[in-house]
Amino acid sequence: MEESTRLAESVKELLANGREERLAAVLADAHAADISRAIRELALGDQVRLFRLLNAHQAGEVLSELDDQVLLELVRTLDETEVSRIFDQMPSDDVVEVVEELPPEQAEKILHLMEEEKSEEVQELLEYGEGTAGRLMTPRFVAVNEQVTVAQAIEQIRKAALGDDAFHLLYVVDDHEHLVGSVPLHRLVTAEATTPIRVIRTDDVASVTVDTDQEEVARLVERYNVFEVPVVDANRRLLGRISVDDVIDVIHEEATEDIQRLGGVAGDETVLDPPRTVFSTRLIWRLVNLGTATLAAAVIGAFEESIRTLATLAIFMPIVASMGGIGTTQTATVVVRGIALGEMTRHVLRRVLAKEVWLAVTTGVTTGLVLAGIAWLWKGQVLLALILCVALIVTMVVAAVVGTLVPVALRAFRIDPAIASGVIITTFTDVCGFFSFLGLATLMLRFLL
Repeated sequence: MEESTRLAESVKELLANGREERLAAVLADAHAADISRAIRELALGDQVRLFRLLNAHQAGEVLSELDDQVLLELVRTLDETEVSRIFDQMPSDDVVEVVEELPPEQAEKILHLMEEEKSEEVQELLEYGEGTAGRLMTPRFVAVNEQVTVAQAIEQIRKAALGDDAFHLLYVVDDHEHLVGSVPLHRLVTAEATTPIRVIRTDDVASVTVDTDQEEVARLVERYNVFEVPVVDANRRLLGRISVDDVIDVIHEEATEDIQRLGGVAGDETVLDPPRTVFSTRLIWRLVNLGTATLAAAVIGAFEESIRTLATLAIFMPIVASMGGIGTTQTATVVVRGIALGEMTRHVLRRVLAKEVWLAVTTGVTTGLVLAGIAWLWKGQVLLALILCVALIVTMVVAAVVGTLVPVALRAFRIDPAIASGVIITTFTDVCGFFSFLGLATLMLRFLL
């Protein structure tokens, strides 16, 4: 982090003084991630000046590190021929990540200007669904027939045109290009040269199909602690591989998306996005929240006469709503994260629900008694204190049940469960909380006056 900060300050100073030759020398020794951070802090004009000081290979690495909005503005400003030359030096899967963020017309022009072989590779990857292993994989790998020897396999690796692509496994295929095993590179270089590959291969290879969701790929890497995952078609024919650095990006992307959607924000929003680009998504969620808040207000309106008769009720309503909100947030956060990690299956649903209800009752009783004590000391009404205690317990139980079941139900209908906390669950909790508190208070109103 300190290195990134120092580079950003140096970049600003050298650009301000017009020392572009010195800046080019500084950038040549810098890491792409640090350069991308420096670019984010610059005005668009300076971003272009800096970017044009990079060689094509380094420029490609920097593009892969940039946030979507910064990347889009930069690429739109650069000449399309210039961008195509940079893409020619990038791995195909990295090019896909950039191209899929561009307007279709610009993407088509750039792909047309690229080298034919690289352009075809990129377009083949773009044909796979967004968020799938096919879209994420690189088609560059080394595979040998199971009949070859170790010496022949090593020679084939030497001749493979992988460029700077790092790889950890040599894949083993049969005569029909079906994946039948793999050999870690360390095992390959320590084996006798005349040893057949089939003798040292590992038959049990964790693989995914081109249609596998990228989250499932990330879970597989985490579960088996592998550095890369082969991608096969329905007939188990080897098509590509996904490396661990791509999986790390997926984990970061999915975690960010879940956190943002739990807060009612678009999953791809960044702090650098201009207001006009996020206006519509922010407005949609706020209008949805306005609708649900109106529903909760309608419940309160049904007890308007009771509130008018005993104004003290209005004092404690925000407490009930606030406690329901924290219960909702805690339960939904744990459940949504469990779904994202693949831990929340139907086999553990009953156990999770029992745990959350137990916590809701115990914490509800504890906090309810504390609130009852506060209400009694404040207003001197024992019955009001008891009503608050019961209402709080009911609210916490509702928050636990809905916070557990709603995300699971949304997942079953293929809807992102991360949206549940801010919209559906909060509405249930507020409505039930207000109804239980004001309903009980209305029934006991004549004893409270």
